[in-house]
Amino acid sequence: MKSMFIRRLIGFSIGPVAGAIISFITIPLTTYFIEPAEFGKASMFSVFQVLISTFLFLGLDQAYTREYFEIKDKINLLKNALLLPLISSFVILLMIVFNLNFVSKILFNTEHYKFASFLFGYTIILMVIERFILLSIRMEEKALEYSIVNIFIKISILICTLIFVLFIRTDFLAVIYSTVLGQIIGNLYLVIKYRSYINYFSFTLDKRLIKRLLIFGIPLIFSASIITLLQSLDRIFLRAWSTFEEIGIFTAALKISAVLTVIQTAFTSFWVPTAYRWYKEKKDIKHFQLVSNALLLFMSILFMILLMSKKYISMILSSDYSSAAFIIGMLCLQPIMYTISETTTLGIVFSRKSYLNIYVSVIAIIPNVAINILLVPKFGSIGAAIATGVAYIFFFLSRSILSNRYWKGMSIKLHLIVSLVMFIAALINAYNFEMIIMVNLLFLTVILLIQISTIRNLYNILFKTEVNKSWDFS
Repeated sequence: MKSMFIRRLIGFSIGPVAGAIISFITIPLTTYFIEPAEFGKASMFSVFQVLISTFLFLGLDQAYTREYFEIKDKINLLKNALLLPLISSFVILLMIVFNLNFVSKILFNTEHYKFASFLFGYTIILMVIERFILLSIRMEEKALEYSIVNIFIKISILICTLIFVLFIRTDFLAVIYSTVLGQIIGNLYLVIKYRSYINYFSFTLDKRLIKRLLIFGIPLIFSASIITLLQSLDRIFLRAWSTFEEIGIFTAALKISAVLTVIQTAFTSFWVPTAYRWYKEKKDIKHFQLVSNALLLFMSILFMILLMSKKYISMILSSDYSSAAFIIGMLCLQPIMYTISETTTLGIVFSRKSYLNIYVSVIAIIPNVAINILLVPKFGSIGAAIATGVAYIFFFLSRSILSNRYWKGMSIKLHLIVSLVMFIAALINAYNFEMIIMVNLLFLTVILLIQISTIRNLYNILFKTEVNKSWDFS
């Protein structure tokens, strides 16, 4: 039972981990050839793309995963869930085609990049199709298959990036064109291999099912859009009150912190179907609590390792991006708090009270906006990073507290203490001084001591047979 649990987790982790390695190769390649200001312009392309795609999903992607184990005809469920987002993405593309100058001005502060603006709309369609196909693979718990697909897409983007920066051009358009082309190649593979998922010749429109999906999904439009805005506000405020160079440095730091986003993606891909199944099987709350505590332990240790390695991590970037090392800690709080909250927010999804996510989003975005307004004009990327770190601690708190109101209470006292220690460590690491290594070792020791009970429990379950028998992780 335990080995099956671990095998599934490893299977889902292979793709994101390999993807992170590929991205780590891409980061120095990009920063070596492309200046921070140009990198900042490319970043705005992806920021606005993600913002728009969030509205297009209408919350139906999450509604699809919620209903997956309740509906027998999985393919027809997928097609009904995909229908409205796909139609909306085509409408957005048409709107962009008739307003290319305006879109170019918003994205790049000039009207000269019409083709890049067209690609902006075109790739939104690809993102919708990719999202639902990958969700289907994930919900079927095809761990290795899911990982292979993700690796293929990342490799496609890496190869295209190499070709562009080495032989074609070294401006922000190189990043955009290589990313789009790599995405097209990856999505072609997806559509061909999984064409049975989206074969509309066998489609049966189910209005009652779509209505049911929308009832769950529509409240998530607001929460998901606010969360996406939360993830983008840092660069939007930098765009308004700072420079493209600061955006480029901030984006480079985000790419580094994406090491932890890999864990977030891997864990969420594995955890969502597992948690739904455990809930249906009425697993004891202690199983959910142990997973949450173990994840907290793992993420907090990894966080401190990254802080202690920031000097060496910054060496992979061009010297123009060296200041990115000082904001990595704060930006790492985003994937850490989000990932941990996936284990403490279960009461919201199990109770189907998806509207609570609106409150979560609002509670998180208020301190983010306030801190960005106060700090970005004076401190630039450091101020934006602090705003992001604080916002995601509020995100975790609100998600967990609201969840506990509608499901068996899961203790988050340990999570709160460890989160506070990590925030203080990240704040101190925004500055450089001689004793920083010793200070970080002290923080690591404190984090381990706080979580000694979790370490003891994991050791007993893994290595003591009589204890392991009382735990069923199938």
